[in-house]
Amino acid sequence: MTLETDVEEVRQRLSETQHIYREVCALLFFRYGETPTANRLYQLVRKGSMSAPAKALRDFWAEMREKTRVDVGQPDLPREVAAAAGELAVRLWRLSMDEANGSLGAFRLDAERAVEAAQQQAREAQACSEAAGAARDEALRTLNTERQRSAALESQLAAQQAANASLREQLAGARSEVITANAALGDARRDFSVELEKLRESAAHNEQRLAAAERRALLEIETERSAASQARKQLQQANERIGALEASHRLERDALRDDLAGAKARLAASDAQRGELEQRLEQKDHELARATETSVDLRRRIESLSVKLAMSRDHFASPDKASRRRAQTGRLAARPVKFPVTPLQRKG
Repeated sequence: MTLETDVEEVRQRLSETQHIYREVCALLFFRYGETPTANRLYQLVRKGSMSAPAKALRDFWAEMREKTRVDVGQPDLPREVAAAAGELAVRLWRLSMDEANGSLGAFRLDAERAVEAAQQQAREAQACSEAAGAARDEALRTLNTERQRSAALESQLAAQQAANASLREQLAGARSEVITANAALGDARRDFSVELEKLRESAAHNEQRLAAAERRALLEIETERSAASQARKQLQQANERIGALEASHRLERDALRDDLAGAKARLAASDAQRGELEQRLEQKDHELARATETSVDLRRRIESLSVKLAMSRDHFASPDKASRRRAQTGRLAARPVKFPVTPLQRKG
C-alpha cells in the first residue's frame, strides 16, 4: 500500500479534521519514517485551513514528548540531580519545539502571502484577458463592417471612374477632331471660326456634364450611406419587435402550460371521484342482489305457509268449501309478489 492509499483510508474511516491529521502524522512518523510537517500534512489531507495541520502537529509532538519522556531518577543519583536533569531535558525539548513552531509559522505566513499574491495576479490576468478578448471581438466586428462599406464604396467608385473615363475618351475624341479640323482647314480658319466656337462650346458642355456626373455620383454615394444607416435602424427596430414577440410567446406558453396542469389536476380529481362512485354503485348492486334473494326466499316461505294454512282449514271444512279454498289458495300462490323498485334497479 502507498502513502496516498493509507491517507484515503484514514479520511474514509474518520470524520473529524484533527483526528485525521493526527493519524496521518502517526503514519508518516512510524510507518514511513518521515518527519511530519504542516505543509506535508496539508498536501496529503487538504482539509480545513493551514492552522489545522499546525495544531495537529503540535499535539502529536506533545503526545510523543509525554510518551518518550526520559526518567532520569536512578537509585544511585540524588533526587535533586535527577529532577534537574529532567527539567533540563524538558526545557531543551520545549526550546527546540518553540523554535520549530516559530519557523513553521513564518513559513506558513510566507506561503499564504505568496498564494494570495498569485491568486490576485491570476484574477487580474483573467480580467485583462477577458477585456482584451472583448475589445478584440468589437474591433473585428467594426473592421468587418468597415470592410463591407469600403467594398461597396469601391465598387461605386469604380463604376463612376469607368463613366468618367468614357466621358474623358469622348472629350479626347472631340479634341482630336478639333485638332484635325484645324490642321486640315488652316487656311479657312476664319471661315470656320463659328464652327470652332461651337466645338469649343460642345467641349465645355461635355466638361460640365462630366462635373455634373461626378456631383451625381457623390450624391448617390451619400444617398447609399443614408440608406445603409436607415437599414441599420430598421434592423434594430425589427430585432426589438422580435424580442417583444418572443417575450409575449413565452408568456402565452407559460399560461397554456399552467392551464394544462390545472386541467390534468381536475381530470385526476374527476377520475378519482368516478372510481369512488363506481365502487359505491357496485356495493349498492351487491346489497340489492342480497335483498332480492332475501325477498324471493321470504316469498317462497309465505307461499309454503299459505298452502299449509289452507290445507289445515280444508281438513275441517266441507268438501265443496275445501275445493274452493284450494283453488283460491292456488290462485294466491300463482299471483306474483310485487316489490317496490329502487333507483338502482331503474338504472340497471
